[in-house]
Amino acid sequence: MTINRRHAIKQFLFVSAAVALIPSCVQPDNKQKASVILKKLSIDPEQEKLLAELSESIIPASDTPGAKDISAHLFVLKMMDDCASKEDQQKFMKGMEAFTTQFIKSSAGKSFIESTPEQRVAFLQQLETAADKNTDQNNFYHTVKRLTIQAYTSSKFYLTKINVYKLIPGRYHGCVPVNASA
Repeated sequence: MTINRRHAIKQFLFVSAAVALIPSCVQPDNKQKASVILKKLSIDPEQEKLLAELSESIIPASDTPGAKDISAHLFVLKMMDDCASKEDQQKFMKGMEAFTTQFIKSSAGKSFIESTPEQRVAFLQQLETAADKNTDQNNFYHTVKRLTIQAYTSSKFYLTKINVYKLIPGRYHGCVPVNASA
């Protein structure tokens, strides 16, 4: 049996490509990542769930979709990753940790994700009425709230169903009688 040179080179390329790709396919996924690609922030799935539930607590679903339904938490992550300064990103991550620990302390060991909507709302009302507005968890909460509202009010659902966007403000009426009293 004779092997020609082209066939041998082709087989060698297939084997070398497989050797290069197999480690990335077989590597265990110890650290899961967020469902949106982030360049500067490092978010794990638990933190993403926290943001989703916090956004949903800010704008809950009713007869209209809630913040989680329009993926407002992913908007928050993307805006913090792309548009915030390095210092603001660090304050955001530090505030997320402080928010989590403060909630666990106030709810007898339950996390924000495991708690009931009533417990969440009570905790968020405490943050809204807190005397010291400059804490890490307050800064985190108000940043998430601001970006969640921005995401919701700029969503396709909101602009097509709730506040119908008109490209031109008002209609043009070319022939309208003018009142003398006006």
